[in-house]
Amino acid sequence: MASSAAARAMRGLSLGTGRVAARSARPAVVARGLAAQRRHGLGLARTALEIGSKACISSGVASLGLEGVVVSDSASKQVTTSKYKLKTRKAAAKRFKVTGNGKVVRRKQGKQHLNTKKSAKRKRFLGAPAVVEKGDIPNIKGSMPNHKIK
Repeated sequence: MASSAAARAMRGLSLGTGRVAARSARPAVVARGLAAQRRHGLGLARTALEIGSKACISSGVASLGLEGVVVSDSASKQVTTSKYKLKTRKAAAKRFKVTGNGKVVRRKQGKQHLNTKKSAKRKRFLGAPAVVEKGDIPNIKGSMPNHKIK
């Protein structure tokens, strides 16, 4: 009897059937593990509502022991602390310049090519920097957080 059980086990370990059996058994084991974690409250398995909530984020940050934590109300649910660096987006830094008074200046469009048909006066005025409009300033402030933009 023992030999027939061993023979059946060896047949199950052949290349074709052993892998399929292992794959089909694995999800049940993982599901049982997650259910046990939920029952015992281990905190590894969270529902979709808990993950995006402000309380979950702030409790997760508090469990890390960070001080001075601010949880923003934005849709991105971004957690910021004094320990993180605010990095400048280099594409914005190359396109905009902040003057000494805190104004943001940019280049005007229209002087890259096809300049032979443009008058000298038009090209001269296109070369002068232009001040960025007020409506675009919040986007630039977000892209260049370390610059003193007014």
